[in-house]
Amino acid sequence: MEIFEKQKNSAISGVDFSRKGSIDVKIIDLSIFINNQKDYFTTSSCSGRIILFDDSVGESDKVTNKQGCQWLFTSHDLVDKSQMMPVLEDITGDCVFKFEPFVLHVQCRTIDFAQLLLQCAVQSGFRNSGISLGKKGKYVVGVRRTHSMEVPLSQSGQLLVSTEYVEYLISLANKKMEENFRRIDRFFENLKSAVLQKSAESQIEKQCKEKVKKKFLEKFGGKEESVSSEKQSVKDQENIESVNIDKKDTLKSCDHITKQSDFLDNDILGLSLFDNEVT
Repeated sequence: MEIFEKQKNSAISGVDFSRKGSIDVKIIDLSIFINNQKDYFTTSSCSGRIILFDDSVGESDKVTNKQGCQWLFTSHDLVDKSQMMPVLEDITGDCVFKFEPFVLHVQCRTIDFAQLLLQCAVQSGFRNSGISLGKKGKYVVGVRRTHSMEVPLSQSGQLLVSTEYVEYLISLANKKMEENFRRIDRFFENLKSAVLQKSAESQIEKQCKEKVKKKFLEKFGGKEESVSSEKQSVKDQENIESVNIDKKDTLKSCDHITKQSDFLDNDILGLSLFDNEVT
């Protein structure tokens, strides 16, 4: 088993250490799709969230509260003021209102697959995305966008803003969340199209190379030529180069290809991509 497969099996079968302990509903289908690809797997994700947290937690509480703050309210969907306003009535510390957009980290088998995923992310509006290279050759794509929002609301339990301003923040965060969801949907569609196209192109390339190889064998396979060993070595190298041509040259060498549909059917297009839910 390759290192990538071992890493993927370990990540998928491991424990979810996130605060929630499960994949957010809005990105379950996206996560399943990615993890069903043999060249990708997710390492962390968040669909986006609107939160209230107390930033005045002491050192003794940091063990039980994430990153040294106590979470007072969390939603991965749109928020109504009736959900949040009661929480503000009981605050005792330094309360902060925050919106965080979608973020996703995906480990990729090769740099080519990482670049494909990054291109889909950027085209979908996640322009702060990038590729990181680990010490052991890991290619990880971070899909993200910088449209977060963070606003302090209270100090030592004293609310610093009006109720109307809090309602305005909720409305603004909801608009950001709606746009966030639209970009996620766009990314999912772009990724599916890109994976499908790459699968189709790989099958066409395979078919073409098989045709070229067959023609080569038909032309040279049964012939005996009385040439010196040196000339034969040169000829063998030329023959190898004629077979090991790149994708573009391969496609040009196929005399009878008129449509991609000549080679593709449902099985080749990889409908098995949607098999088996991954948790």
